[in-house]
Amino acid sequence: MIETLRRSMLLHLALVFAVGMSIVVGGAGLYLNTAVTHAVYAQVNRDLIDSARLTLHRLEEDKMGPDKELLDLGDNVYLRVMTPAREVVIESRDMAQLLPRDAPVPLGPWRWWESPRKAAIRIKVLSFRYHGGWIQLARDMHPEEGVLKDFRRSLLVLLSIIPFASAALGFGLLRLGFLPLERLRSKTGDIGPETLQSRIDPSPFPMEIDPLVRTVNRALDKLESGFTRLSELNSDLAHEMRTPVHALRLECESLLSRGDLPEQTMDSLESMMETLGHMGAVIEQMLVLARFEDPSTSIVPVPLQADALIREAVAPFEPLAEEKRIAIELASSPGLTLRGDATLLKRALHNLLGNAVRHAPVGSRIRLSALREGDAAVFAVSDQGQGVPASVLGQLGRRFVRQDASRSRQSGGAGLGLAITQGIVRLHGGSLSLESVEGRGTVAKITIPAS
Repeated sequence: MIETLRRSMLLHLALVFAVGMSIVVGGAGLYLNTAVTHAVYAQVNRDLIDSARLTLHRLEEDKMGPDKELLDLGDNVYLRVMTPAREVVIESRDMAQLLPRDAPVPLGPWRWWESPRKAAIRIKVLSFRYHGGWIQLARDMHPEEGVLKDFRRSLLVLLSIIPFASAALGFGLLRLGFLPLERLRSKTGDIGPETLQSRIDPSPFPMEIDPLVRTVNRALDKLESGFTRLSELNSDLAHEMRTPVHALRLECESLLSRGDLPEQTMDSLESMMETLGHMGAVIEQMLVLARFEDPSTSIVPVPLQADALIREAVAPFEPLAEEKRIAIELASSPGLTLRGDATLLKRALHNLLGNAVRHAPVGSRIRLSALREGDAAVFAVSDQGQGVPASVLGQLGRRFVRQDASRSRQSGGAGLGLAITQGIVRLHGGSLSLESVEGRGTVAKITIPAS
């Protein structure tokens, strides 16, 4: 998890987006809180000034006396009329609770006073003079303070949600933005040795990814060129080696046919013949590999019966299996057909059967099956040998990799059989897989689309 957090660009960008959004929304919330608070208090001030002007108009222009009609100033506005000696002439109901008569509220021409923010009763007071003394107007701030408190609480809830919502939104948007890269990854993942000539069309991708697509195509150009040169080298080298090896073998056969050489020399020549035979087989296999690795190589598929194919494939191994007292079992799904090259597929099965017979213990069983699995034909060769160590299993199929180097050389193997099998299977649009448990045996599977 920690490693994912450390390396994931998607998570890093989502977190940066969340932090950025939190800062922006937090700043906007702070500004909005200040603006709303200022607007509320400004409106309160305007209400008090309007009430003061109305009261002065009634007293000085309409010549009203300080009676109850003067107290009608609307909700949450309270009035107190005092003589110059600060004796109360008239006041609104509850005015004494909001603003006690002995409260240290300054008097003067248009003097403002506000109770402390943490006071139990929040009021704002405007004091002003009139011809008969002093007037105090008080505004109960409790409704406004309640509204502001609810507003700030909602703002805090919003600010606490914003980081998580921003992270989720950023993650989703980034995942959406990374979809073209995922499509590019999928297209490049489909490119293999047999499709190195393919190139990625940049037109379906956003223009921002064009440089990356062009870079990938240039890399494919270099890979194709290098792979072609390597395949040509493999083929040329095998061709160049085949002639001298064949000549040396003929020379050894000529010397052996004379029959007048010392016994030690004859033994050495026979050993040389075996080595030259092994080298000749390796060269032939290298030529086959060079053919399969050529991107232009193709096959002409024909309809094949799976049961007939496995019967023909197992026939050459029956004498050797009988000699080692190995039972070969066959199984196939009725009516299973596929399209392919019979010669190449039999060669692939020969390679798997050869490995199985070579490593199967005396008196054991080998099973060759051709079964339908969904839309595919699966050919499986299983044995009861010693199995393959996990450290070696993943490398099988690479050139010159053998399960047991000394035993393979003694039996003529060169570690190219599975590589050839993989090449044949790829030509048929299929796959090769190996499963093995040490001490219990190995199962090799060829999966090819059925018809």
